[in-house]
Amino acid sequence: MTGSSLRCFALVLLALLVSPLAAEAAQWQWPLVEHRLSRRFDFDRSDPYRAGARRGVTLTGTPGASVLAPCSGVVSFAGLLPDRRRGVTLRCGKLAATELGLAHADVSRGEALVAGQPVGSLGSDGELSIGARVASERDGYRDPLALLAAPPQAAPLAPLAPRGSRIPSAPQPSVRAGFAATNQARPQAPWLIGAAWLGLGISGAAIGAGIALGGRRERRARLAVAVAQPQRRQ
Repeated sequence: MTGSSLRCFALVLLALLVSPLAAEAAQWQWPLVEHRLSRRFDFDRSDPYRAGARRGVTLTGTPGASVLAPCSGVVSFAGLLPDRRRGVTLRCGKLAATELGLAHADVSRGEALVAGQPVGSLGSDGELSIGARVASERDGYRDPLALLAAPPQAAPLAPLAPRGSRIPSAPQPSVRAGFAATNQARPQAPWLIGAAWLGLGISGAAIGAGIALGGRRERRARLAVAVAQPQRRQ
């Protein structure tokens, strides 16, 4: 087989091994509605018995809160462990899910559960340990955080305008701006302005001359009347 054929064969084999786990992981749910991650998964299969290794994760919640089944499966264990902790183990397909730290268990061995169904209540210390292991492997522990579905997130909203602010509108043309635009579009020639002032001057002079001429004619008429009256008396 060539190198490319070997790589293709390895990819197909990896897909066959991973796909069942991925399908089961897509169905896992958080066992506590409200929780905080206290301790993370820290396990190395090459050194499974090293000091400080953690085969699961620890969630901190409210004591007495309802503990839910992380996956759909059948209860394989429900009771007390040698360390006096109470727990429940579910066989979910190829994986086994374990929950430790219950105040009491409300399920029994052989009972079929659906993911999200209550299995008991959280103990007084408010800590729940969760483990996930490939059932066919003694040290096949997996990180539960990689199996649990991400918390739902709301879709991003469009940014809102600050309170009290106004949405800017399109600027409206003012009357003054319209006049200015009209004046710019219709330039006035200087000779037209001069001709207008000249016409006003000529009209004023004509009116003044008419008034003066009328005054002279009136004085001449009065003088003629005054001369004619003494002649009539004689």
